Amino acid sequence: MAREELVLPPIIVGMIDVNRLGRELEAFEDYMAQAKARKSSVTTPPRTSQLLDTLASANQLNLLQDIDRERLALFLQSLQDAPSVHISFAADPSASFTEKIVAWFRENIHPNVLVQIGLQPNIAAGCVVRTENKIFDFSLRENFNQSQQALIDAVGGKQ
Repeated sequence: MAREELVLPPIIVGMIDVNRLGRELEAFEDYMAQAKARKSSVTTPPRTSQLLDTLASANQLNLLQDIDRERLALFLQSLQDAPSVHISFAADPSASFTEKIVAWFRENIHPNVLVQIGLQPNIAAGCVVRTENKIFDFSLRENFNQSQQALIDAVGGKQ
């Protein structure tokens, strides 16, 4: 029986989130192992973060089940080799904007792409997108640099 690949929701953006989820899942696993060792009939699981709740619910996983936690841990481990993209903006983007960008990358590039958001105030507007081997500069600064001669000609012709 082949297992289907787990889905990475857009709320989980980059490697920082993946590492945080891994630590949280490990702590949850430790708690469950201790509860099993105590053989306590009443165990209240620890509260989980919104990220872990979203990841588990998007994949219909029950964190109280050993097999589901194991699947989730293996999935998070596999994300260590996931493709990544770095996007720099002039100002910090909102959470909803970031989720839309991440969703677009996961629909159009790779379902498990991880996005790192950075700030670079000197780009003025737009963004700079970097992959492992390419840089795409969609900034206003780059647009002005490419149009500099046309701007000089336009201003110089009016004298």
